[in-house]
Amino acid sequence: MTRELLSAEDARILSLESGTIRGHTCKVIVIGGERNADQLRAHLEERLGAVPRLMQRLDPGAGPPAWVDDPSFSLERHVNDRGPLDDAGFQRLVGTVMGTPLDRGGPLWAMDVVSPLPEGRSGIVWRIHHAVADGMTAMRMARALLLEATADEPPGRRPGLRQRPTAPPAGTVAAPARKAPDLPTTLRQELGPRAVRSPLDRRVGPRREVAFVDAPLEELRRIGHAAPERATVNDVVLSAVGAGLRAWLGALGTPAEGLRVKVPVSLHRPDEPDTANRDSFIVVDLPLEQSDPLERLVAVARETRECKNRHDAETLDDFFRDLSHLSGALERQAKRWAMSPRVFTLNVSNVPGPPGPQLVLGAPLLELHTLAEVAHRHALRVAIVSAAGRISFGLCADPDAIDRLELIADGIGRELDALSGAVGGTRAG
Repeated sequence: MTRELLSAEDARILSLESGTIRGHTCKVIVIGGERNADQLRAHLEERLGAVPRLMQRLDPGAGPPAWVDDPSFSLERHVNDRGPLDDAGFQRLVGTVMGTPLDRGGPLWAMDVVSPLPEGRSGIVWRIHHAVADGMTAMRMARALLLEATADEPPGRRPGLRQRPTAPPAGTVAAPARKAPDLPTTLRQELGPRAVRSPLDRRVGPRREVAFVDAPLEELRRIGHAAPERATVNDVVLSAVGAGLRAWLGALGTPAEGLRVKVPVSLHRPDEPDTANRDSFIVVDLPLEQSDPLERLVAVARETRECKNRHDAETLDDFFRDLSHLSGALERQAKRWAMSPRVFTLNVSNVPGPPGPQLVLGAPLLELHTLAEVAHRHALRVAIVSAAGRISFGLCADPDAIDRLELIADGIGRELDALSGAVGGTRAG
């Protein structure tokens, strides 16, 4: 039996799963047509060879964690019908499966088909373990397995599983080209104990609740271009998330200050073989004390620009790698500290998907959402994905720790409206 050891980072992520913390991420796909699990299985049967990891399981034997081929692999075990639901029931189902651990006795993924949804739509809920794929890798898998470009997508824009766009797509924080010169400044900025205790710093239980906010991607680009100081789509995203938290904290009567966002930065390179996890991060202060939406956006854009100019993400990656060569114990301790609620309040990730219209099982893609799991002392997680001209904010929380998640979602939507109006426009639905 061929064993492929997990990378150190993938093994670390696997070890984070516990009785209340799930190890998977989730893609929620809505299409304009009725489909069932049999049709999805037949579709996947022809394409799974492009993603062999999805036919492998963890080696049940002793020793370091490793991938081995699953001799009893069956699509019937991984793809299931959930029957018809209304939209509210579909959202509740997504929350339920986010709180349900994947079976470690087989490959670490599962798809649930919900059909029909209202108006003749169907939903596919795809859970995949974070040790199998980070956001960029999962999107490449989705494009290899499910998403098919229509004739309207520009040629050459559909990457294979071992490729990625040569230029960073709008809305991402690109990996820098050289090392930052000032390690102490980077460590103070990114790992300093600057976050204050917040209502998000709670013990996390097993239940999950989700919410989604959807907007035209081009509108976020327009907001960024028209801001007093040019901002990226990712800056607009972070500012909107901050406003959502500001509204929620206001309803709680809690001061809106000292909240910091961890922003993963993809370090995948075209010349690398596929890896499940290859990223670093920066940490951004949310300027919640600012009352003006444009001032908040400008403050976020200035800070992210400084982080990029210092090449903080690459410097942190080098720092942790160098530390691992000196002492594995020191590296583990440093990474535990990097997960502290004193360092960051919540994680906000942003992954680009295909820009043009897409088909799934021959039906038009209407919605693509992504969700990521919460963490110990971080009871809310926000994951963003863009595809087919839309951008989605996916919120995942422990409802026993975060009451009224819809207030955060509503606050994000209102901030996008406010920013759109401030730069001279009206956000389309």
